[in-house]
Amino acid sequence: MARVLIVEDDPAVRDVVEHALSREGMETETASDGEGALESLRAAKPFDLVVLDVMLPGMDGISVCQELRNSDSPSSDAPVVMLTARDDETSVVVGLEVGADDYVTKPFRPRELVSRVRAHLRRRRLDSKNIPRENSRLEFPGLEIDLFGRQVFVDSKEVELTAKEFDVLALLVSHPGRVYSREQIMRHLWNGEFFGEARAADVHVQHIRKKIEPDTTNPRYIQTVRGVGYKFTSV
Repeated sequence: MARVLIVEDDPAVRDVVEHALSREGMETETASDGEGALESLRAAKPFDLVVLDVMLPGMDGISVCQELRNSDSPSSDAPVVMLTARDDETSVVVGLEVGADDYVTKPFRPRELVSRVRAHLRRRRLDSKNIPRENSRLEFPGLEIDLFGRQVFVDSKEVELTAKEFDVLALLVSHPGRVYSREQIMRHLWNGEFFGEARAADVHVQHIRKKIEPDTTNPRYIQTVRGVGYKFTSV
């Protein structure tokens, strides 16, 4: 049974989310502020996913996500789905930058949120299971990618990618030269169940480039195909 932490200060929204996820057979725990969320996340029993509101009293959701990703919490790698105001694009971008995996804008339909949560949990279960150990390490000039171990090395030094960043890179690197649209990338991340802004793909690619490219102004590995999307090149 998947364990989900719901962090939301509005009791009405919190109850709706808890009810929707519980009906799907998920074990839920709730917190109404950032400090309470971090206390739950530091507990020994890990969560499989976190639904996190951006606007919280005291410590906001962005700070909670950042603290989680930089911690040694057993839930530090759990997918984070952020709840944001419809017109708060800045929070969406910042949230993705600090390690959030997805976002849902308020007001939202419970069915939409449940679909996103299920997609993330399914992706989490499938990660690495379908990748054979043999031939899972890909080598390019100055770059090595271990698909099975989910590790990336630049000039023999390991660099840290978030789960979603690695998934994007793995998709592109597995098919060098193939062009993927932003929509295709986002559907891949959520097993086809994607409802949000495809521009989130741009944020993931920007972050990957900062970590693996020798020169982000002239990308060597992940190239933009104007008006279409992105492709990986090994040249």
